[in-house]
Amino acid sequence: MEVVYLGNEMKKTILTVVISSLAFGAYAEEATTKNTELAQSDSVEDINYGDPTASFSTLGLSRSGDATQINGMLGFGANIFQLDVGVADKKTVDDKIAYNYRARYFHVTDGLGFSVDVLGDRDSTTALAGMIYKFEITDNFLLFPMLSIGRTHVDEKNTHAVTDKQDSNIYQAGLYGMYAFDARHWLYANPKSTYVQRASEWLTQIEVGGGYMVTDSVSVGFKVEHTAESDISRKDTTGWVQANYYF
Repeated sequence: MEVVYLGNEMKKTILTVVISSLAFGAYAEEATTKNTELAQSDSVEDINYGDPTASFSTLGLSRSGDATQINGMLGFGANIFQLDVGVADKKTVDDKIAYNYRARYFHVTDGLGFSVDVLGDRDSTTALAGMIYKFEITDNFLLFPMLSIGRTHVDEKNTHAVTDKQDSNIYQAGLYGMYAFDARHWLYANPKSTYVQRASEWLTQIEVGGGYMVTDSVSVGFKVEHTAESDISRKDTTGWVQANYYF
């Protein structure tokens, strides 16, 4: 077998090529890492927290004239978990804490979302399964039609203090309209109507509100909830102020 000996100049040339290749590889890896971090940063900065299909994590506090609510959400990509718990300032007539809650699991892909909700208070529980779709009318104006179906259970005490249990299927349709500002603030309106099968009545509600980004991770906002009067509901309007921290 013939053995080939390399001269000093050839050795220097090979060594230079090897060192250059290693340096270029390290630079390319660093650039790729930075580009990935920038892309992730940009994707976070592009989120508008008023978008009901956006995945993010937050902890917030809401306050009305007579109640306080804690709002929490954890976003893991396409899977979103949400929990709201509220407590009224005054106790019930039988001296118990008046509370309400809403727990939600939400799965969203490409603007199409599916959700499961359980909500209620001391006297009622409702379970809903629904879907929502995102329409981008313009870069700033978004529409989200929503449909849900579920069942509600209500315990009502009559004049003889006897609990009357009432169950019913319910069907809900709504539309969430949102204006997303370039600075990531938002305004929205969310009218919805629920058909209660047992009562053969519609329950009509609307919620309007908005948020203002104070910093990249803190927002303040407001919402006003209105329920129309019907045979199964009293006319009611409640205003809330809110603050949220995003992480």
